[in-house]
Amino acid sequence: MTIMTITLEKQGLPLYRQIADAIAEQVAANTLQPGTKLPTHRALADALSVTVGTVTRAYAEAERRGIVEAKVGAGTYVCQTDKPLWTFAPPPTPGIMSFGYNVPPAINRADLISEALQQLAAHPNELNNLMLYQSPMGIAHHREILSKWLAQHNVKTDPNRLLFCSGAQNAMQLCLVTLCRAGDTILTDKLTYPGLLSLAKQLRLTVKPVEMDDEGMLPESLKAAYHQYQPRLVYMTPTLQNPTTATMSEERRHDVIRVCRELQLVILEDDINGILPKERPNPIVNLAPDDVIYAGGLAKTLAPGLRLGFLQLPERYYPHFVNALQNHSWMISPLLTAMASILLENGAANQILETIRDQMEARWRIAQAYLKDVDFRYHPNSFHGWLRLPDEWSLSEFLAESKARGVEVKSSELFVPAGYSAPPYVRIALSAPPDRETLEKGLHELADLLANPPLSDFAL
Repeated sequence: MTIMTITLEKQGLPLYRQIADAIAEQVAANTLQPGTKLPTHRALADALSVTVGTVTRAYAEAERRGIVEAKVGAGTYVCQTDKPLWTFAPPPTPGIMSFGYNVPPAINRADLISEALQQLAAHPNELNNLMLYQSPMGIAHHREILSKWLAQHNVKTDPNRLLFCSGAQNAMQLCLVTLCRAGDTILTDKLTYPGLLSLAKQLRLTVKPVEMDDEGMLPESLKAAYHQYQPRLVYMTPTLQNPTTATMSEERRHDVIRVCRELQLVILEDDINGILPKERPNPIVNLAPDDVIYAGGLAKTLAPGLRLGFLQLPERYYPHFVNALQNHSWMISPLLTAMASILLENGAANQILETIRDQMEARWRIAQAYLKDVDFRYHPNSFHGWLRLPDEWSLSEFLAESKARGVEVKSSELFVPAGYSAPPYVRIALSAPPDRETLEKGLHELADLLANPPLSDFAL
């Protein structure tokens, strides 16, 4: 099939988008090779029974994506492969079906982002002001918009205690830098987010694990760990914990708050996944706003490329964090907070969030069919699941064999504080495969692997 014979659906995506997508697919498949001249607007319009204007928009969309380039008086050509592009996506590793990273599923945000950019460009004076230095606290109106959007998702915040950051990872870094010193100890779940472990190592902090169950951190174990290690703070992810997907009940949240108040222990609540569930429990910050540092971000729910996170802080800490942010980067880009504010206020963020939820529910149903016979913990709106290996498999053997079959998963070793043993689990990020075909192929390989464990050395 060539570009002159593609089939267009009258229902669904706009025709120009379908044409642009077809060009992209044929370039990716090398059907349209670098340097190939595309048909004239009139020729392609006649071949596809569309208007010349539709083809013009399609070529413009393909050029915006960096796939083709228009040369004045000479036509439109497929870009050379070595031509540097101003946008990129990390290329997949050949032969590898990745279930490794907790990235949002592949969706198209281009139209919604484009509209927000156009709205910014339509107000040149305001746009120019966004290019100037701002207060490290950020623009008050942007904080108010964020606070209202969070309230829609059952997160109670005060705009005067919100602080923008360069993503949730930066929010946690700011917290550790402000409250801890080299040699201090912090507490985490027995299995925890590798990004937190990496930050702690960089800052020369000691991480000690707290026992957990199916709901997450155990309050009595938290109390015992406090008395043993005298930590500066406790880090936890009460909703869709990474990697276990554990979610604390309301009762457990109150119990944890009670223990921390008794011990005067600061809680760092990582709620990066908290907005993903359609029905979510109260974040801990709602229950104890003066005892909790709340860290969140828009990477999972809106777009990771915005690199926009935030902290909700107890009033006593706010000036110290503002000063720390100013010392690190002076401010968070006002252009990015303006962009995010438009998307939060005009409904685009919620539209993207619903698309992500729907995608993950569909992927969950597919995973259920393949992994129904194994111990696989998962939530319909979570990006990842937590797979217990059958007794016949050692962790190292399973990782080696899955890699040999072209399937990448994450070992439990990544989620364990230094010096502690790893349980026989792997994390499977169902959000990572770029399409359904890759998802199903990878799950088929995993299911087959789990159903056919290695033979014992003593088997006859």
